[in-house]
Amino acid sequence: MMKKNHMLLIAIVLLLAIVLSACERSASSAMPGTEGGESDFPLPESEVGTPSALEALEAITTQTAIVESGEEAAAPQGEENALPADEIKPTETPQPQPVEEPQVEAEPEAEPVEVEDYAVPNTYTLKSGEFPYCIARRFDIAPAALLSANGLSSSSMTYPGTVLTIPKNAGHYNLGSRALRAHPTTYVVRSGDTANSVACLFGDVDPRAIRAVNGIEGALPVGKTIQIP
Repeated sequence: MMKKNHMLLIAIVLLLAIVLSACERSASSAMPGTEGGESDFPLPESEVGTPSALEALEAITTQTAIVESGEEAAAPQGEENALPADEIKPTETPQPQPVEEPQVEAEPEAEPVEVEDYAVPNTYTLKSGEFPYCIARRFDIAPAALLSANGLSSSSMTYPGTVLTIPKNAGHYNLGSRALRAHPTTYVVRSGDTANSVACLFGDVDPRAIRAVNGIEGALPVGKTIQIP
């Protein structure tokens, strides 16, 4: 391959040498009707600045030498540091970071507590915050039977200190669920609360059980979180 390139180069050089000598002989003789070898007909503008045969020969010789040496032509100015198209990476747009919401610790659920099975009394004295339907839920008695045993109706007014007779074999509570609130759970004591009134809020809870699981003998401490069995 190298030998063929040398032979091609020699042939090009010989051809250009013949052309060059012919051009020099034509240029040495002035055209008719001119003085000092200048023509009355100016050269076209397209031929102004055309390289001479010698300059063209030098350019071809230089390019051939570069090809044979295996060197690459210098990159045009301004493109020396250009990256290949496959290496150009798009600019990454910063993504907004998610804001972590403060974690709120959930109140621990109350664990089931074994409660004593309290006996149903024969009579019961109403305390503050209690009423006949509350007692019917607590002792699992049909409300109509409780009212009838005490000469009361659904519109009768009762007060703390009223003594109710608790009928036996009167049937179970039959006006829906005995529980008014789900339990076991916890409860924060409010002003005016008593074990009896809180028991009525939950329906089927006995105030004696509330005192027992919380170890409370007297009044309930306002603001204290108590267990509801």
